[in-house]
Amino acid sequence: NWPMRPLGEILACGPQNGLYKHSSSYGSGTPILRIDAFYDGEIRDLQSLKRLQLSTDEIAKYQLEENDIVINRVNSPEYLGKSALVRGLTEPTVFESNMMRMAVHTNLVDPVFLIWLLQTPFIRRHVLSRAKDAINQSSINQDDVRSIPVPLPLITMQRTFAARAAEIRELEFAQATCRQHIDDLFHSLLHRAFQGVL
Repeated sequence: NWPMRPLGEILACGPQNGLYKHSSSYGSGTPILRIDAFYDGEIRDLQSLKRLQLSTDEIAKYQLEENDIVINRVNSPEYLGKSALVRGLTEPTVFESNMMRMAVHTNLVDPVFLIWLLQTPFIRRHVLSRAKDAINQSSINQDDVRSIPVPLPLITMQRTFAARAAEIRELEFAQATCRQHIDDLFHSLLHRAFQGVL
């Protein structure tokens, strides 16, 4: 029985479409977030983002901020609505044209709670129900994003959820690191065995 509100009613800013630049602008300069850089609500590797030459005004207009949320607005249906929470920025970073960015009123909704909510089948169904289909791709617009229904438990509950989610992510990271370490040891032993040095 939590109250439901459209996402547009709890946004502090946005949604705003991203930046389009010709491929000739790419190579060095300001990092740009592209849709291949995030999965399951998280940006995977900020250090590997492509870079491009931008003016000061362009950077100011499209610069991402901590706790912004980005959502994919043009893609094949299975990736439409893919989203991520922006965290860990170390330098000015912008976002590309096939996504939108937004920020929420944090007294109403915790950004971590919202980004997990945006990954649920419930939200995915809503996004796909609003999709406009074209050849090989679908799209959603700013009104479609604003219409996303958001259940709003008490903010204290949302923050408790966010803390638990962070603990789970840390455990997942630790387990992935252990798996990689075990794989590295196995391959090292295999190499030594075939070299006859065991």
